[in-house]
Amino acid sequence: MSEAPTGQARTRRKRYEEIAEHLELLIYSGRLSVGDKIASERELMVRFGVGRSTVREALFALQRKGLLSARPGAAARIAKPTAQTLISDLSGAARHLLSEPGGIRHLQHARALFEIGVAREVALNGADDDLPALTQALEANRWAIEDQAAFEHTDLMFHYTLAMIAHNPIYTSLNHALNEWLAEQRSVSARAGTSREEVHSQHRAIHDAVIRRDPIGAQEAMEAHLASVYRNYWKAVEAVPLGLPITGQRSQA
Repeated sequence: MSEAPTGQARTRRKRYEEIAEHLELLIYSGRLSVGDKIASERELMVRFGVGRSTVREALFALQRKGLLSARPGAAARIAKPTAQTLISDLSGAARHLLSEPGGIRHLQHARALFEIGVAREVALNGADDDLPALTQALEANRWAIEDQAAFEHTDLMFHYTLAMIAHNPIYTSLNHALNEWLAEQRSVSARAGTSREEVHSQHRAIHDAVIRRDPIGAQEAMEAHLASVYRNYWKAVEAVPLGLPITGQRSQA
């Protein structure tokens, strides 16, 4: 059995968080700007009265948030976080929530609200020049119907293309994160009853509504598609005896 953390370890952990929060405040207040060099480890050790390991933990926390860039042999500099970095910082918490009772259902609901909203927005505001990309993604999905792995990839790309057409980096980052967080659910759903032809038909309904600039039709088509995906997932989960893996089932397509 591992030993409980000592008071010293708890104090150091709390201290590095305080230092990271202090530096983060300097960044967001404008006292430190993108491209500025941050003080050296030695200077930070003296300023905060802590050891090197505590300073390094604080700097690493800022790196994870995309607020600090560091290269070997060069001074660390303040960086501008990307939407992808900010979303990635939530991954640990999201995976923890998925392990909780009801976690997958909660995330499925969040994904549905997001994807339905994206479909509606693209139907309303997507640029004419961008819409051919959605048609290309749909055609790639059709050509992949005979290949399960290729079909799953083109499925992801169809949804990603929708998010990309909206020209909002938060949307594409959320799309990527949701795909990672719900990877197992996607794998199970792909093997759990709905044929690839039917999934492609659902994608076509979304595509056609977007192309004809029908926001209500687009959101209804996306809602129907995701309802089918979720229904098949829970049908597969409930059909498997408790404790057995469900990701190795044969495709029923």
